[in-house]
Amino acid sequence: MKSDALYSESQVTLLVPDMAEAIRFYTESLGLRLKARYGNEFAVVEAPGLTIGLHPLPTAQSPQAHAMSIGLGVESLETTMGELSARGVRFIGPIREDPPIRIAYFSGPGGAPLYLCEQGEWR
Repeated sequence: MKSDALYSESQVTLLVPDMAEAIRFYTESLGLRLKARYGNEFAVVEAPGLTIGLHPLPTAQSPQAHAMSIGLGVESLETTMGELSARGVRFIGPIREDPPIRIAYFSGPGGAPLYLCEQGEWR
């Protein structure tokens, strides 16, 4: 199908050390929707406005080699952090206040840097 748009659908792909653990984390702990899974070779999970591809980490690559992070927008940091903490998510440090945003950092399987972001009104 030809379109005038240069891009149609985009995604972020994370290299993960354990596919089953990553799928459990993103679906059960974070509550995202599993869109597709292709064995242990690739999986796709969805958040509102964000598609995340999960791909096995090459054995020669360090699991700490992350050059990006994923932010998930939320209405209330405290409410969401409470729900995710109850599912086993551990947050790193205190909430960062940087008006008009507030950010809470955590990690996914293999140390993937993630954060929740609550945005207030710009002044």
